[in-house]
Order: sequence, then structure tokens, then C-alpha cells
Amino acid sequence: MKLDPNHPRPTLQRPGWKSLEGPWNFSLNEAEDPKKVRFDRTIRVPFPPESPGSGVGEPWVQVAWYRKVLRIKPRPSLRLFLRFGAVDYRAEVFLNGARVLEHEGGHTPFGLELTSFLERPLEVLVRAEDDPSDPEKPRGKQALGEPEGIFYPRTTGIWQPVWLEWVPESHIASLRLRPDLEALGFHLEVQAVGEGDAVEVALFPGVRGEVLREKPWLEARFPLVGGLARGFLGLPLKEEVGAILWRPENPVLFPLRLRLLGGRRVLDEAYSYGGLREVSARQGVFFLNREPYFPKLALDQGLWPEGHLAPPGLEALRQDILLAKVLGFNGVRKHQKLEDPRYLHLADRFGLLVFAEMPSFFRFSPRAARRYLAELVAALERDHNHPSVVAWVLFNESWGLWPWGPEARSFLQGVFFLARSLDPTRLLVDNDGFEHGSFWDLYTVHDYAPPEVLARRYRQKPFPLTPMGRPLSWEALPEGVRPFLSEFGGVRLKGSTPGWGYREVEGEEAFLQEVLRYLEVACESLLSGFCYTQLYDTFQEENGLLDFWRRPKVPPERVRAFLEGCEARRVLWE
Repeated sequence: MKLDPNHPRPTLQRPGWKSLEGPWNFSLNEAEDPKKVRFDRTIRVPFPPESPGSGVGEPWVQVAWYRKVLRIKPRPSLRLFLRFGAVDYRAEVFLNGARVLEHEGGHTPFGLELTSFLERPLEVLVRAEDDPSDPEKPRGKQALGEPEGIFYPRTTGIWQPVWLEWVPESHIASLRLRPDLEALGFHLEVQAVGEGDAVEVALFPGVRGEVLREKPWLEARFPLVGGLARGFLGLPLKEEVGAILWRPENPVLFPLRLRLLGGRRVLDEAYSYGGLREVSARQGVFFLNREPYFPKLALDQGLWPEGHLAPPGLEALRQDILLAKVLGFNGVRKHQKLEDPRYLHLADRFGLLVFAEMPSFFRFSPRAARRYLAELVAALERDHNHPSVVAWVLFNESWGLWPWGPEARSFLQGVFFLARSLDPTRLLVDNDGFEHGSFWDLYTVHDYAPPEVLARRYRQKPFPLTPMGRPLSWEALPEGVRPFLSEFGGVRLKGSTPGWGYREVEGEEAFLQEVLRYLEVACESLLSGFCYTQLYDTFQEENGLLDFWRRPKVPPERVRAFLEGCEARRVLWE
């Protein structure tokens, strides 16, 4: 078996799927009744209408209508589902003029069944509403007004894959894996719909990168009770444990084949994979597979000139991962964006740590809290099986929580415990940068001071309490905790464009040396890890190691050589 890297849902695949990317009829019309909408344009899905790649290029969109006519013949004993990766922000779906579904949340997937509509041509309409000035919805770096500073052009409507999937009447609906290093295997939960009395799981030998057709390493059968099968897959170990553990330097994946069984009949077959790895933290120090590990991250905002939040295609996602690794980083912080699952699949395959981050809202209210929690729960479920996702950043720099009141502080604490209960296998950063609450795994700091100032602050104790004029925590820092410098650097190569950076230097060699000075401080400090700002330029913010089109401003091999020597310069763990 071989997994399809193009599949929009890479951790539960079937071959019977079809992309609906490409031209759709389109209209900018704020009407609520589809009969009042005239489709007078064409848009290229999944590029948002604000982006050049869409063919529309409207900078200020509040409501967008999409239209696609499907002519699909029914298939005996199969059901057809229409699935959306993400539509920003509130989506309504109409089938042949009838409103059948509403979904709120601009970053999480949803879908609906089309089977009963296939006797004749089916008109699919999508109404996407995205109030540009609404501060109470998770919106990340999308500007409330004109793009400026650290806020960028908006993304409205469909911006992740749209696709059709044929599934049997009785089928596997979800898979949840939990790696266990102690027992050397995977705990699993499989949810099934319809008939079936058991799930058979075949685990194939671990491989790096490609998943090849081989005989299963082991097969196990788990009974279905109330549509749910639970069990444990232990690995038949024939080599050193370290050789089969997932880490950036050795991204071993174990392909899985799942079969829903009704007696001797195979009712459904789907494919997935797992990576055997464990993350933890002690006194702010990151542990991977029970050993101290030094994350060397780059800030990655997941933006492109052609598509804003939408990547130009799978190759663009692959390029971003490989560029981060070529530069010597072992991970990225996906800043204020829930990234396309295909990116996470490639990070699993190529070996890249991902700090996933929830997009922020900008004004706290009960409504904002409900919206945030709905997307957080869906995101934790969607990305649960990706071994590359090692941490979740819940909030950034108190956005949406400031000015702090008792409600916001209680909400921060409540979100931490909710995320911990839904996914106890990953680290949590409660509020990245400063103003941490009572509970966190990594004590993250944002500090854009010059390298010589950073050296004074983080090469010795005590660490600063207010490096950027705001308290790092609401409480005293426990003794022995090491901070994680999750934003620093931000150097701009001075040029003719009107962009900005946190500091400016003139000349390519001077730019390289300044970048290396920052990285040297991070490596020769008491830090538990770092995240350099940033991997590439983003619109008006021009402080990347690459420009917006991913062209290097520095020789990648020189940065890589420096970062590869980082371990030798790093202060030993206490």
C-alpha cells in the first residue's frame, strides 16, 4: 500500500475520492436568498477571492457565493459525501436551492451527504459570510481594516480543499491513535457507522518517507461494541528501540490498513499510519522520546502571495518543509493558523516538529469564547494522529484576552484544562510570549532585543521578568525553569521596498552575520529552545530568511552548518 500525499484527509484515506478544486461560478452578493444571486464571475477554488490566484482579487469581501453543478451517477451500495477542508468564516450549503447545512468556524472541516440527490444534475451553492470588522471570531493575522504592521490581507470563503468521497453503506468514520513508548505500540479507537462486528487492523513495517507495499508486520482484530472498537497494537520488535521511534532525524512511520468486518465480509477498507513518539516537559525543558531535545524552530505563518492562507498546491507545502530543513531548523511554529492537513502529513514524512497554534480573536466575550472553543475542539480532533504535531499554542501575546479581567483569566485556565483533557499527549503553551497563567508546559518568551542584550538576559540567571515591558507571568517563575525564546530576531535586509522588520541591516553579508549573531545567542544560552522570526517574508513584514516567493536571502548551507553545530555550543542541561 502507498498513501496518497494529495489526499485532503491524510490520516484516514480511501482511494475513492475526487478533488473539486478549479473553476466555480462566483458572485459577490450579500443576499441571503440564492434566487437573488446572479453568478457573473468565475473563481478558482480553493484560492480566496482576495488573492491573485483566485482570479477575483477583491480586497474587501463580506459575503461570497459559490456555485458548482455536479453530474454524478449513483453507485450501488455506496454513499457520496461532499467535504470542505475550511471555509472562512460562516458557511451555508444549498443543494438544488434548499438550504441543508450551516457551519461556523473558518479553519475546521465539515461535510454533508449527497447520495439522495444524485438522480439528476445537482446544483451545489455555498454562501460564505465573513464580516471583515468582527473582532469576536478566531481570525489570526487577518487585518480588521487595511493591512499594516503584523496584520495582513484577508482570506474569505473556501481556502482549503473541497472534495468528494465515496464510502460504503457501512464504513469506518474515524481513527484515533495514541502511541505508547512504555508498551511499544499504539492504543487505538475506531468509530464505525452502520453494520459490522469487528475491525481488523494490519500494521506494516516502519519506513521513512515513502510507504511501500509489503506484507503486514502484524494483524489484530478488535470487536465493535456500539460502533466503537478499542484495542492495542504492540510492535513485534526486532531491532533497537531507538531505530523505530519518530523524531526529526529519523521520521519512522508505520502504515496501517483498517478493515470493517461483518462476519467474513470486508465492508470497508481505509488506510492510515502512526509514528511512535512521546513528548513531555520538565521545568520548561522539552523532552522527545524521554530524552532532552533542543527545538530549533522558525516562525512560519503559512502565507503565500498567490493565495494568502491557501497554498498554491501540494508542492508549495512540500517546498516550505524542505526549505526549513535545508536551513537547519528541526521544526516550525505555525503562527496564528491551523495549517492544511497535507502539510502535517509531509511534516510527518520528512521529519519536522510542528508547534500548532490556534488563531486568535481580538475581543473577549461569551460569544468569542464559544466560537474559539468550537474550533479548538475540532482542531484537536482533526490533527490528533499526526506525530509531527508536538505542541499546541492556545493564545498569543494575550490577543483577545487583554485587558485582563477575572473572566479572561478564568477562560485561559479553562481552555488549558480542556485541551489537556482532549489531548494529553502533547505539550501546551497557554499564552505565548508573556502573561502566562498558572498552568503551562513551556515557559515561552518573546524578546526582540538586539543580540548583545539577549545574551545578557538568557546566558545567566535570574531571567528577566518583563523583557518587553510586560510581565512574563502572573505568578512568580518557579525555581529552575528554563524559558523558551519563541520569538526573536526579525532582521530585515534593507532594500527598495517599503516593508519593515524589527531591525534593519544593509548588505547581504551584514544580514547573514546579524542572523547568525541572533542564532549564536540562542544556542549559547540557558534557553530550552527557540523560534526565530521568521522563515520567509509575509506581505509588508520583510524579516524572513527567505523572501515571500521563498528565494533565500542567505546561503542556506551557512545557516544550516551553524545550526548543526548548535548542540556543541548549547549549555548542558542541569
